[in-house]
Amino acid sequence: MKISTRGEYGIRAMLYIAMHGEERPVTSHEIAHHQAIPEPYLRQILALLSKDRLIQSNRGPQGGHTLGRPAESITLRDVLLTLEGHTTSIDQILSLPCAIDIGTEYCAIREVLLEVREAVEQILTRVTLGQLVERQRTILTQKINVPFFPSNPCLPVVRD
Repeated sequence: MKISTRGEYGIRAMLYIAMHGEERPVTSHEIAHHQAIPEPYLRQILALLSKDRLIQSNRGPQGGHTLGRPAESITLRDVLLTLEGHTTSIDQILSLPCAIDIGTEYCAIREVLLEVREAVEQILTRVTLGQLVERQRTILTQKINVPFFPSNPCLPVVRD
């Protein structure tokens, strides 16, 4: 699964808004500063999220951004569909015309990619912004170290 910077920044912005927007609206400047996102790019992302009503944006001295609906009803799939137009880059591969002589209906590779797509869809649909907020708070309060790459004995280690 590949997520563009727009998708990554959007998820980070939504998490920040969910964690801090209950108290007061959060400004794009605040989000950009705390999430290390270029503010002009963040504004474009926030406009897309606002257009799909995932957030509410208000201008003015008391303005800022809040969630458009409860965090428990916003899934990661919602955010990625708004910002990426799809949930996985596999969607793009699957939509390409098939040029192999057996055709798509008999392709073992396509079968595996469809299985991967389904698994990713299930996870993104299951995980809500509310769950992400809860987990983030647990990680911070308990000082849980999240590994950079999960260890998996089934995956080979690539070395130069």
